[in-house]
Amino acid sequence: MAELWEGLARAHTSMTAALERDMVPEAGMPLAWYEVLLHLSRVPDVAMRYQDLAKVAGITNSGASRRLEQMTKAGLIERRSCPTDRRGVFAHMTPKGEAAFKKAHAAFMASLERNFGSALKPGEADAVSAALARLS
Repeated sequence: MAELWEGLARAHTSMTAALERDMVPEAGMPLAWYEVLLHLSRVPDVAMRYQDLAKVAGITNSGASRRLEQMTKAGLIERRSCPTDRRGVFAHMTPKGEAAFKKAHAAFMASLERNFGSALKPGEADAVSAALARLS
């Protein structure tokens, strides 16, 4: 099991580093911003509570606040109050964010193909994805 964990950690580190190298010059944003926009793109109204976004992004609430503030200043998301809970705050993707996400998604997919497309044999990606889905 330790070898499996070490292999997963090495693969994640390697893949993240390669994606990071490509995202800023090709997409104009860091991988972390792309991941926020990816999560937002998958939910109704392209909006999520800050704390829910932090949870799915694997960061602290304060880390999420800083990241989302930067993305708000860049015009990619906007802050919206929750209509049913005055304390609740939603991150909502703006039209500028949607356009940036489309560009970033294309860069992300191209980077995956360029950096990792030849690493797996046909069918292996599906098998690895299925195994990882069982772990999460």
